Amino acid sequence: MREPLITDRDIGVVLDLYKHRYLTTAQVERLRFPSRQTANRRLRVLIEHDYLKGYQSPGVEDRVFYLTPRGIDLVAQTLQCPTDELRAQRVSHAPKDYYFLKHFIALNDFRITLTQALETRDDLGLLGFIPEHHGEKTAQGGWTKYIRDFVCDIHDPERRIGYTPDAVFALRKGDGRALFFVEIDRGTEVLTNPEKGFLRAVGFYYRYFIEEGYQRYADDFKCEPFKGFRVLFVTTSETRVENMRAAASELNLRERRFIWLTNMERIAPETIFAEIWKSAEMSDPNAYRIG
Repeated sequence: MREPLITDRDIGVVLDLYKHRYLTTAQVERLRFPSRQTANRRLRVLIEHDYLKGYQSPGVEDRVFYLTPRGIDLVAQTLQCPTDELRAQRVSHAPKDYYFLKHFIALNDFRITLTQALETRDDLGLLGFIPEHHGEKTAQGGWTKYIRDFVCDIHDPERRIGYTPDAVFALRKGDGRALFFVEIDRGTEVLTNPEKGFLRAVGFYYRYFIEEGYQRYADDFKCEPFKGFRVLFVTTSETRVENMRAAASELNLRERRFIWLTNMERIAPETIFAEIWKSAEMSDPNAYRIG
């Protein structure tokens, strides 16, 4: 039986951690609590009851939390799902690579912002959000990243390249449906190598657009086939945005306007649906909106 100290809101925190995998104190506060003090008090209770663990990572200012096996058991009980399946998808440990962790936190910031922005819009709905860490069971009994896909290399059609987006989501507006891929760029990779980082992602999405591999998500989001998609790159500064646009323009591609960029400081619940996005086509002066 559940301890009387564990409230419905506490269970909500546990479910949030299952959905997002890692959350900072600030993110937990944004999702569930009116103040940092209240958030810290309830997080201490959940730690005392061994539903989650918290730790301080080098390079990350805020404390980070993740589920324990007991926390995953509570998720399984709440969602009425097999415990073994949920445990296989959620490895409970503190990641040692703080670059990975900061990237993960930035993606969750985007996801939380999107969720909060949608709460203020009656005309928009979220059909689903699939993060990079979501997996599925293979025929051999292992797990693979669900949104990893393969396309022909733009330079060598005989070569297949694999790529995993940071996330994919779809929005509903009236009778329309729109598909988006999310990429978090923390400004740590060079922009001149087509085999790595940003340019590799651009090459993948260009071929993905042509081959229409993205239509697989019509089944996931239970909607009609998509007319196309947009890639949303969120990076560190406006200077970085312009450098990325310039780098993309050097690639010999027929179409770049489906790739949109903005900087992290412009992402907020009040602005995420505003005209804060620029296309990867340097000659395009327009600003775009996603909703």
